[in-house]
Amino acid sequence: MATPQQPPWNPPPPWNPPPPVRFGPGRVLAIVLAALLLIPAIGLVIGGGVLLWADTTSRSDGFLFSPREQFSTEGYALVSERIQLQTDADWLPLSYALGTARVEVTGTGSEEIFVGIAPVSDATAYLGNVARTVVDDLGFNAPADSYDQLAGGEPSGPPTEQDFWIASATGPGTQQLTWDPTEGDWMFVMMNADGSAGVSVDARIGATAPALGGLAWGLLGGGLFLLVLSVLVLVLALRRPAGSAGPPPYGARPVPGGPPPGWSPPAPVDKGTAADSQPATDTSRDRRTP
Repeated sequence: MATPQQPPWNPPPPWNPPPPVRFGPGRVLAIVLAALLLIPAIGLVIGGGVLLWADTTSRSDGFLFSPREQFSTEGYALVSERIQLQTDADWLPLSYALGTARVEVTGTGSEEIFVGIAPVSDATAYLGNVARTVVDDLGFNAPADSYDQLAGGEPSGPPTEQDFWIASATGPGTQQLTWDPTEGDWMFVMMNADGSAGVSVDARIGATAPALGGLAWGLLGGGLFLLVLSVLVLVLALRRPAGSAGPPPYGARPVPGGPPPGWSPPAPVDKGTAADSQPATDTSRDRRTP
């Protein structure tokens, strides 16, 4: 039986690289949009990461404190500027945003130290004519030129004898004033317990800030979402159109609708002369019966 004839194999046609991607107006706008999304995404990720780091690693006894600073005055008191606490967001109470506040004060001299907080009106009435120093940025590494020296005389009495303090602490060494902030105008006051002149302390201020963790995760999640969205838009803008893929693998045959390039049909075979069309002959010896 004849072996069927196989069609000749032809190598695939040479591959030509696809034309370069043209940056039309749509692609340019997509790239610009991706860049505009990428900038805030990076900022949110960095900001959320910093807040998350501070919330998890920078707490002391549950409080986030400012750097410790040294304050001194030749007058009778060190006072903060007006601290105005209010929130316009009903969904975020002040107690959840700040939590509990704490001021730590350590006297650098031999005198006992007093620290207290009071409404601005009461503190001003007590210290209105007293020589004092106003610290504009308490707890934020305030420069020396941010201190306001106010002239005046001595107070009418020691601070420990006043009854308008919302919270206070007195004694030698380090004193801690803990206070639950509420809306209003407040003032921190640091004095010698006996009301004498020449106040020198190391102080820092902090808060529990229970909302910090949620804020950090919110910023981090929003930044990651914008980052993924910007990368997706950029990939879609730079992706090549369909039909411009790379070269086919070696030896692969194209699968078009007709025969492959360079293919020719086999020569026709005469069925009358083909070996498989001849009748079979019996070559065996005839056997006759005697």
